[in-house]
Amino acid sequence: MAATRAPGRQNPIPAAATRGDPLFTQVGCAVCHTRSFVTAAPGTLINGGAFRVPTALGNKIIRPFSDFALHNIGTGDGIVQNGGQGSANQIRTSALWGVRARNRFLHQGLNVNITEVIQLHAGQATAARNAFNALTAAQRSDLVAFVLSL
Repeated sequence: MAATRAPGRQNPIPAAATRGDPLFTQVGCAVCHTRSFVTAAPGTLINGGAFRVPTALGNKIIRPFSDFALHNIGTGDGIVQNGGQGSANQIRTSALWGVRARNRFLHQGLNVNITEVIQLHAGQATAARNAFNALTAAQRSDLVAFVLSL
């Protein structure tokens, strides 16, 4: 799985997705679902020293639409993550690339559409959820189209 390429963007990109692109940042989604990410430097030991980042993977700009950090978005299940006891109600930001190929979302896999998932965002993501809800219906649809184009 580590060597499996992430799906490319939807092609052609629909007009609704193009309109939704700036809304993604405007409402605050890009705070955690960052547009780009630089991989660790070649030679860096990760996973507790179990893996050394090879030159081919080091210092690469990728666009997973995730910061891969732990956040409390109000959906945690109380299971302690690798950040100690304080991480019990946190989940790692899901990468949004290829999200259109998934039919279940969040850590519990019970949510079946993007709008439903956004409505469950709370905690650190409350402001982003509220900003999404403040958009017009057409803008919300465009933002979802953007996410589904990733």
